[in-house]
Amino acid sequence: MPEPSFNELARLYGLDPVPESVARSTQLVARQDADLGEIAKVISQDPAITQRLLRAANPRAKHEDDYAVCTVENAVMRNGVGCVLLLAMGSPLGIALVKTFKTMLDQKLESLNPKGITPFLTEHVLGTIAFSGNAEGRVYLRLSDDGARAIAARILGVAPNEITLQSDLDDAVGELLNIVTGNFKSNLCDAGLNCRLHTPSVTRTGDVDVKITPGAGVERMVFRAPDLILFVDIAVNPWNQD
Repeated sequence: MPEPSFNELARLYGLDPVPESVARSTQLVARQDADLGEIAKVISQDPAITQRLLRAANPRAKHEDDYAVCTVENAVMRNGVGCVLLLAMGSPLGIALVKTFKTMLDQKLESLNPKGITPFLTEHVLGTIAFSGNAEGRVYLRLSDDGARAIAARILGVAPNEITLQSDLDDAVGELLNIVTGNFKSNLCDAGLNCRLHTPSVTRTGDVDVKITPGAGVERMVFRAPDLILFVDIAVNPWNQD
């Protein structure tokens, strides 16, 4: 069965379109020879990407007042265009995730600063979906077993304590991955980085390390709903030569 396009998923779940600043910055970076000043100008139009870029350029700073790199231009030069693409890709993924929780699960998902949240230190649910082609990498989704049960219960329309099959939890996390990464893939393809999604994998693990694709950058995003914490790691190599 062919995988649904993002447009089909957007119509089904009411997902928002990719912001123009995100699409434009992605297209610029994908060219590899884009002017850094032009990239910085486009990024400056999007407060969310600007905030995340400055955070990435100041990895040891706990607060914005401690930033040594304070401008988008300097942050782009320090981090490189690969980091910019990674951040641009994280934006539509985050948008799709928030919108999916609202429309599909009737929950408000709040974005948090990853630096202030302790990662899972014990066994947890890990959903992974790989993509390959001109761009290559993986999206990792981490949540507690109770969080996965809450998602499955809302999808199936039952109480959380009625979810007894491990397969129901795995299917719910896999479906969530398919929906939100459809946006991710669409944005990559629109930028000329054609790729395909692989079948999602859902396991249990106590390992918090991300398996990094050679040449890839990694960004972590954290979200909170009333009954769960969700960690999303994105690893992308935007210029795969295979």
